[in-house]
Amino acid sequence: MQKNNVFWLLLALALPACSRGDNKVIAKAGPVRITARDLSAEFENSPDNVRSYLSTLEGKKQFLDIILREKILVNAAERSGVIRRKEVSQSLKNYRDRMKEQETEYRKGLILREYLRDLRDTELKVEDAELKAYYDSHKEDFVKPVRVTASHILTPTQEESQKVLARLKNGEDFAKVAREMSKDPSAERGGIIQDGMGEPARISKGDYLDLPDFEAALFGLKVGKISGVVKTKIGFHVIKKTGEMALPEQTYDQAAPQIHKILERKKFDDWVERSKKEQKVWIDEAALTALPVGRAEPAAEAVTAQ
Repeated sequence: MQKNNVFWLLLALALPACSRGDNKVIAKAGPVRITARDLSAEFENSPDNVRSYLSTLEGKKQFLDIILREKILVNAAERSGVIRRKEVSQSLKNYRDRMKEQETEYRKGLILREYLRDLRDTELKVEDAELKAYYDSHKEDFVKPVRVTASHILTPTQEESQKVLARLKNGEDFAKVAREMSKDPSAERGGIIQDGMGEPARISKGDYLDLPDFEAALFGLKVGKISGVVKTKIGFHVIKKTGEMALPEQTYDQAAPQIHKILERKKFDDWVERSKKEQKVWIDEAALTALPVGRAEPAAEAVTAQ
């Protein structure tokens, strides 16, 4: 018999006569023993609304009976040898493997968070003077700020981007060409650059510090116009500016958080590039080219609002 919902909730009130650490045997059935410590562990998370019932002897006995039933069943299962069955042992192994993977991912995330916190106090630290200097040298971005929306078509080679451009100059629909030729995940939606919520991204200057040529080309366009071929580290783009929205003027104090984010991101990108050079990154391009990827074509890095 499974523990019913009521008794799964009865998890916090320790027996009055026993401390949490008491190893006194409260009940037994053959080889099964239940101690005060066992019960204290089971009671750990009990809500207030069941404590009055659990404080009675009848409540404690009923809860204890449920614990006994489970332990007797588990003991019988252990002695039966079912754990040695192939499907059972394989299932247990799969579970352990999943737990190991989860622990690995958790550990990686934990040390990354801690190390990034340290980096923000050292390599990535942005001084007030840097914030002010950036504001003064990019004043137009804050006195007359704009956000833009855009679509793009990404290809792995310049030759393919030239073909894209030729089709567009012949009057073909941008979204149609994007669906047929773009290697970016945005291809399925006609090349529209989206934000994390699935809406057309409202892009500000500084959002694409890692793709400076892409950003410069985009903000250099008039609404409705299409760029030439733009080369970046992830491929070749043809960009269309689809909209532009004027924003209120920003004072230095208002702009400072945004500038801090921009400068910190740039410092981070610079730090990564320095680290790559120091560690002498090497790539076997022949092996990389030959590496099978299954049915799907290799997806390029998505261009999304950052």
